[in-house]
Amino acid sequence: MPSTTAPRMSAWTLAMQREPMVRIGIVLAQDGQRDLVIEIPTVDYTLDAGDGGEAAPAGALLALHLDGETVAFTLGDQRLRRASCIRLMPRTPTALVPGAGVMVRDIVAGRGFHWQKRIHQFLSGALEIVPAAGGLVVVNELPLEDYLAGVITAEMSGACPPALLAAQCIVARSWLLALTEPKHGDEPFDRCNDDCCQRYQGTGDLSPTALEATHATRGQVLRAPTGVVLDANYAKSCGGISETPVAVWGFEKPGLSAIVDAPPGAAEHRFFPLIDAHLDEYLDGPWVARTTCFCSPNVVPLDAIGRYLGRVDTTDDYFRWTVRYPQAELAALLRERMTDAAELTEVCDLRVRGRGVSGRAYSVEVLWRDTAGREQRSRLDSEYRIRQVLHRGFLYSSAFAVRPERTAEGRLTALTLRGAGWGHGVGLCQIGALGMALLGYDHRQICTHYYPQAELVTAYG
Repeated sequence: MPSTTAPRMSAWTLAMQREPMVRIGIVLAQDGQRDLVIEIPTVDYTLDAGDGGEAAPAGALLALHLDGETVAFTLGDQRLRRASCIRLMPRTPTALVPGAGVMVRDIVAGRGFHWQKRIHQFLSGALEIVPAAGGLVVVNELPLEDYLAGVITAEMSGACPPALLAAQCIVARSWLLALTEPKHGDEPFDRCNDDCCQRYQGTGDLSPTALEATHATRGQVLRAPTGVVLDANYAKSCGGISETPVAVWGFEKPGLSAIVDAPPGAAEHRFFPLIDAHLDEYLDGPWVARTTCFCSPNVVPLDAIGRYLGRVDTTDDYFRWTVRYPQAELAALLRERMTDAAELTEVCDLRVRGRGVSGRAYSVEVLWRDTAGREQRSRLDSEYRIRQVLHRGFLYSSAFAVRPERTAEGRLTALTLRGAGWGHGVGLCQIGALGMALLGYDHRQICTHYYPQAELVTAYG
């Protein structure tokens, strides 16, 4: 546990050589959550509503409601009160064990993705509750290492092999400490708790293996060739080849490069960089059945993957997948998702205009007819936007081949997307790293495989 003078994440630098405190957004204004219940299970807390603080005993319920520009609340059977800010803090240090801390009910997980749901979360450290337009905001303030234990058991399961959990911990620590992506600059926290940043679901899923992985790698980060902490992005499955930052975000990140997710010398390296002429073979060639790609079902079997994924994930074949849209369904989807296609009556074609080295599309052109029968063109110009538009939930990845079905006259009747991977594909492939761990690679080898230009160093002890 750091001292009360531990640096804030927003002010942290590598030269400090100290563990920072982090502020994580648990409930966001965009969630529209006007009511909230927090259970205080086994440890006494102090509740400070701007009046110096009072005891919040174990077993009490804290009920909160957004009331204009204040938070209305009751603690147990006490009278209703209001405050502009509430802080809930443990009165004594508590051990980081499964279920430690208070329980916040019905938190959104997977905002905007196909797996979105509400879950209860146990949260250690301090909580801050403030009002915002449309909903309450809950911030969890805690030491970075305690936060990481909750990250690695939310991004992947605490049942994962120690090498995967240790590698995931180093990568998650590096990504956070690099602090290069300003996603929540105008909000009262450093990062949110969801896939927008990186998943954090508190202490409910902690395991002895995960706690040991956090302890064993304490303070360890990846350092970029430029000397700064590496902005160590990661995604669920690369599908066989990882991607470059420029293809996903439009700019380079020093120390991040694309790799083939297979052992050195494996036949899969012949596909790198992936070009259109080889795309169909890459997706469906005979080699797929015998591939040695670390993220393939040959290494991480589909009937076992469920126990290794995070608890909000669904089990599926993410290495290769298929989505098919009949004309009417595709037209309805594009009318809904594309701002310039309100008059779309028929989809004529979908053409990929730009791909990265993994086959991930970063520019797609949609050809369609309007109500007057005129042909129109729309562009989807980012990996994220492509995935957002081309699925009711969120398309697994933009590494896909477009396979149209047409009438004898050439009219589009249906469209199939045959794809690879889950996520943007930059940096560590989580299922691939799991495959490496299952094959006996250690956490250093895993980090070196996915970040060959980076160096493992200790930022603080």
